[in-house]
Amino acid sequence: MDSDLTMSQKVLLVLYRLSVDGKKKVRYEDIVVQAFKDYPADFHLKGYPEFPESGDAVHKPLYEYRKRGMVSASNKMFSLTPHGLAEAQRLQAVEKGKPGLSEPRHRLERDAQIEIERIKQLEGFKLFLAQKHDEIIDSDLFEYLGVSVRSTKNDFLGRLETMKSAIEAASSSGLKDPILVAARQFHDFLMNRFSTEIDIKAGRQTPAEKGRIA
Repeated sequence: MDSDLTMSQKVLLVLYRLSVDGKKKVRYEDIVVQAFKDYPADFHLKGYPEFPESGDAVHKPLYEYRKRGMVSASNKMFSLTPHGLAEAQRLQAVEKGKPGLSEPRHRLERDAQIEIERIKQLEGFKLFLAQKHDEIIDSDLFEYLGVSVRSTKNDFLGRLETMKSAIEAASSSGLKDPILVAARQFHDFLMNRFSTEIDIKAGRQTPAEKGRIA
């Protein structure tokens, strides 16, 4: 399976294949072993080509993809999000020497379409469309991102990146649907109104700093 893919991209592909097209969770140890089987030149233990590398070569990419909203992780079990699934399918095509499955204009990628359909059902979005901006509160931000106040920083960052990617995909799709325009405006509104809350949850600012700024 030789290709021009990076080691990080190969880790995502291994997870994709082990998860049976993104349908199940996969143990970290299984990813380590399979990465070595699929790409032994990249994932062997330094100085011992007959043994797999179980350190940062696999661990770091998985958690970087988690921050980007492509991978979910719990108790060293990993799975692909819709965003990660779309990227893994693109990488699989690249590895097979095919075009990278770039979606044609006037069509929304599947992972972005899932998020847009979810946005359309949100109470906060309905308030936004009704011009009732003052009634939109921080809980609407968390609902928009699909997280809770108890979500970890990495899960929060992952969903933040997922929504940014979905909105960017909708904006660049070429589609003229006014709902897509409104979804972009709603996203920008939430990012601006709750920028301090986002910084705190993302670890870029502490609650104490918020109080001093206020």
